[in-house]
Amino acid sequence: MFETQFTQPNVELWQQLLSHRQKFLTQSGDRLSILKEALHNPSERVTALQLCLYLTEAERQTLFDELVRLASVGHSDIELVRQTILSLPHSWLSTHIEAVAESLLEEGTDEEYRRLLELYINIDNHLAKRLIKRALQHQDPEIQEVGEDFEKHYNFNAQDGKY
Repeated sequence: MFETQFTQPNVELWQQLLSHRQKFLTQSGDRLSILKEALHNPSERVTALQLCLYLTEAERQTLFDELVRLASVGHSDIELVRQTILSLPHSWLSTHIEAVAESLLEEGTDEEYRRLLELYINIDNHLAKRLIKRALQHQDPEIQEVGEDFEKHYNFNAQDGKY
């Protein structure tokens, strides 16, 4: 059997990391502001997203707009962003996501439509259907193509609204 030998300095560093994480979560009076700022910095984003999973539901809801914005574009942390969003109650997500996404979609490209549809299908089929239909009716052919891709992949007919 393979045994790993840890050096004392490395064990101490690990223990300090755990201790500081806990202190930040329990003692920082402005942790939401710090996390919100960290979400904007790609080098800090993973840590911020991981810490978001330890926040209360109400605190995660406070960061919801930022999380949806991050979910609307492709980047290396998108799965962790989606995981954080999907950790919120389904009923709350279903009633709040469209209002937040609207500002992103108004001036959005095929990128925002595609990324948000990827998120929507994990939240609610009816939301996804509406966004597919909206994409299909868009003036931009690239956004229409996103609607077509999702319509085919999910076997959804936007004309009659059925799968």
